[in-house]
Amino acid sequence: MIKQDNRRTKVVKSFEGKALTAVEAEQVCRQDVDVLRLVYEPKAVPAIREFIKVVESNRGKTHRPPVMLDIASWTQAIVAGLTQPREVSFGDRLIVSTTNIPGGLTIKAANWERLFVADAKVFIGAGNVALRTLSVASDRAELEVTQGGTIYPEMDVMVPETYRFQERLKVTHEELKPLIADGIDYIIVPGHWTQDTLKEFGERLRADHGDHAPWVILKVDSGDVYEVLESLLNHVDGVLISRRELALTVSPVNVPMMTKEIIQLCNDRAKVVLTASEMLASMRRNVTPTRAEVSDVANAVIDGTDAVMLSEEVANGRYGDKAVEVMSRIILDIEARATNVQLNWVKRAPKVTNEMDAIAYHALRTAERIKAKAIVTITKAGNTARKLASFRAPVPIIAVTFSPAVMQRLSLVRGLECMLLDIAPNLDEVLPVVNDQLVRESWLKAGDQVIFVAISLSPVGREASNLFTVQTLS
Repeated sequence: MIKQDNRRTKVVKSFEGKALTAVEAEQVCRQDVDVLRLVYEPKAVPAIREFIKVVESNRGKTHRPPVMLDIASWTQAIVAGLTQPREVSFGDRLIVSTTNIPGGLTIKAANWERLFVADAKVFIGAGNVALRTLSVASDRAELEVTQGGTIYPEMDVMVPETYRFQERLKVTHEELKPLIADGIDYIIVPGHWTQDTLKEFGERLRADHGDHAPWVILKVDSGDVYEVLESLLNHVDGVLISRRELALTVSPVNVPMMTKEIIQLCNDRAKVVLTASEMLASMRRNVTPTRAEVSDVANAVIDGTDAVMLSEEVANGRYGDKAVEVMSRIILDIEARATNVQLNWVKRAPKVTNEMDAIAYHALRTAERIKAKAIVTITKAGNTARKLASFRAPVPIIAVTFSPAVMQRLSLVRGLECMLLDIAPNLDEVLPVVNDQLVRESWLKAGDQVIFVAISLSPVGREASNLFTVQTLS
């Protein structure tokens, strides 16, 4: 049943490693979560497959939250052997090593020998603590604290200068096949991939999986990716803005406007966009978020993001359930008020550059003028629905599709609700069939006016055409 009061902006909850349990899978089915992000590791593949199976058994194949597989996340090193938080101050010197040194800091690194270089910046956590490398030896490095703070157990350690050049985990199509067959709907890929790599990856997915091929989501994790993003968008279905990693490669003061610009660009191109990193970060250890964190989520919603993401540290921490609840409340409140809010930056209307854009734009304007209850569109691969949603109109949009796989993938798109037609009616029977199912399965009722958009097929004849019509449900 499609409800009228659903959140328009989606919530993504993240899981990795030890959180991929049957208990967590059953629990997430009871939460207000739209998409599940699972971090890929070869050793975690059995747990990932079982996790998906448990979620599906609880919610059903066509009603479970869609699943996002992250093959882009990669950690250079983590703080190991620390049993309690450790405070450091400006000017302190730390000896870091892979072994336990009295007074030092033990870290676990994938490629220790290529981790540190002299005079390079080092960050612990999301920039919680900043350091500078003074010297490097075969088994240790000496660092000087340039920004003090608290170091917690299991915090990430990142050296931006070497981050993009170290060997990363490589995932083959053969390794992905069983996971995709189990129901992977999106794949997050690394930001350092080139246009050619992205193109080949997408083509191979479509060749291997056809209509069931997952959407490809590009991770924007550096200033280099940001600079060439417009050209890369031709080969992906959306982007994930990793603000934590972005802030370690460019000045942090630039990240807020860069985030807004990326969201605007994705809206223009009808690409899904997820905003991630440090959302409600303090709820790892506190039952309530800070005012700044609430504003952070609110601004992402106002800017037009499709989804906001809770990182695995927050989502699977002590107050993970509460964090999901808080995020949903923030979104609902902002969406209820945002139509009367004057934006604090100039957000242009999406561009109208082709026939599809023109139809979508004027369908939305017509819906607003006649106060239509909803916009309804039939979409085969999801492109028409994504285009309509990209204009971020306040009018509810219902995407009607014949494919369960397409319905799952569209669950990530802001402002969309989906309805599945079990059979594909003849073209001249589309409107009556959709009419009947809308009245049965949504909040719409007989007498309501809707805008019906058909860009890939025509409900008024045998020939395909591009049109929208005003319809009164009966």
